[in-house]
Amino acid sequence: MSVVEDVDRYRFIEPGPFQHGELEVTPEDIIANLPYRDKCVLWFDHHISNRLDYDFRGSWWVAPSAARVIFEYYDDGNLGEFEELVEITDRIDGATLTETEIRNPDGYILVSMTIDGKVIEDEPYWLKLVDLLRANDLNALMADEEVERRCREFQGINAEYGRVIKLYSEMRDNVLLTDFRNKWSGEQGNRFLAYTLFPECDIWIKVMNSTHNPDQTQISVAHSIFRRSATINVGELMKKYGGGGHKGAGGCRVLKSEADNLIAEIIETCRHS
Repeated sequence: MSVVEDVDRYRFIEPGPFQHGELEVTPEDIIANLPYRDKCVLWFDHHISNRLDYDFRGSWWVAPSAARVIFEYYDDGNLGEFEELVEITDRIDGATLTETEIRNPDGYILVSMTIDGKVIEDEPYWLKLVDLLRANDLNALMADEEVERRCREFQGINAEYGRVIKLYSEMRDNVLLTDFRNKWSGEQGNRFLAYTLFPECDIWIKVMNSTHNPDQTQISVAHSIFRRSATINVGELMKKYGGGGHKGAGGCRVLKSEADNLIAEIIETCRHS
């Protein structure tokens, strides 16, 4: 974005809190990969649940990634050097990776897995990656000491993540249910790893204690990226519970007191969907 606009700072926030009014928006702000908010000067998004039925400045369409939406909006023939990077971003965000790339990632794909997005203390690292990616030099990116360390640490985290997924998961027909509540709260690894461990699932429902509110439960739902038989629109389903997302992936936060009933309802909706 900073290649085509005069950006003086970046702010990071999860979609749910942003949708509910957290973080002030001014007429100088550009919003990307988040729900629309009034007053912003430009808005870019690709989530089907965030579609608007009125005019706005910017661009929205169901693209593989928000990066693709922005790239196509600004591309006047002078952004070709970033085409490969955007294509890789499309594959990461659009979940078109191979099993090998999931089990043994490298390059940009491996670096993408060092970003949680929810640990706000990591913001200096995110900003470093913005600068390194702007240079569009994979060798320089992988040679950075912090990037190299985080990639190495991720491999250990991913191994532990695979262990606990197998420990706290069960199949409900075609649905894989992983319930980490009050059992595990460590760092998460590759978000596609479960599909290599349970290839028979076509929908994965993951349940965790919310890190934002102790009275809430976080529910994530996603189509398998290998067994592509699920047809349910996950973003629209999650919107019903106050969340949102894409056709193939989304999430919501619900009250703990209501979580068990709502999880059962979501499972039933996803079975053989």
